[in-house]
Amino acid sequence: MPDSKDYQHDSLAPSRGHGAGAPLFALLLALAAPALVVALALGWRPPMGSLTEVPTWLGRHAERQAVVPPGPLAEQALPDGWFYSYAPPQTSPTERGGYAVTNADDIPFWTEYQRLGGPPYLGYPRSRRFASDDAVLQVFQRGVLRFEDPESGVTVVRLLDQLHAQGDDSELSRRWGIASLELPVPPDAAPGLAADRLVWLVHAHPAFQDYLDAAPDAAAWLGWPTSPVRDAGGFYVLRFQGGALQQWKHEMPWAQAGSVTAANVGDIAIAFSTFPSDALIPEPAPPAGDGS
Repeated sequence: MPDSKDYQHDSLAPSRGHGAGAPLFALLLALAAPALVVALALGWRPPMGSLTEVPTWLGRHAERQAVVPPGPLAEQALPDGWFYSYAPPQTSPTERGGYAVTNADDIPFWTEYQRLGGPPYLGYPRSRRFASDDAVLQVFQRGVLRFEDPESGVTVVRLLDQLHAQGDDSELSRRWGIASLELPVPPDAAPGLAADRLVWLVHAHPAFQDYLDAAPDAAAWLGWPTSPVRDAGGFYVLRFQGGALQQWKHEMPWAQAGSVTAANVGDIAIAFSTFPSDALIPEPAPPAGDGS
């Protein structure tokens, strides 16, 4: 599944008409690049839900790290699901908890989470279950599961459509490189038209189609594509109702050049304070052996 701004660092650019500008630029570059390499080698990764801060003098655009989730600190089977440990930044070991994904109360979040691909596609859970508008929701890094009634079952919230309705497209573009909604879904559109639209949009970027074909149920997870493929600087981005895909132009610590990954739209929505704060507080880990 990053938070930065795509702007020029004018204070770091060589000054016109001043001979000291170029040596200063070279010195800054020589100091910063080895430090970044050492930090990555020691296991540092950019915080999830925010963009990696890469000065524009190392590359014209800030690269967005919205892909590789931190592995769970510990996992534990539960009778009706799984517990994923999670420690928010600057959390002490004694405060670590996590989130359970279960089928409790006849709400089959665990079943649907697995069906949609689990952590490789939806990422890890980022909230407890919580009630909202006569429904029960749970936030994951790359999507939000919703249950209203047994007839409707579990669905994936069209999260980027929701943020668009809140007027957040410009911030999505500025901070995360997500294209604005340009292709609304027609009312009462036949489902087959979504596939036709997708073929038209990705013909020059077949890696997007390959990624979608590999997903267990991309249509249920992401919905319709709602933008053309756009160039976001370090990657190409394709927006959907429920998420966004990125094809990286260059080798990155979290992705190979040319590979496609999904943006952490759940983490992004958390940054917009979309969900109640108490739902994001990690739960205490269950006693060992609860899964037996």
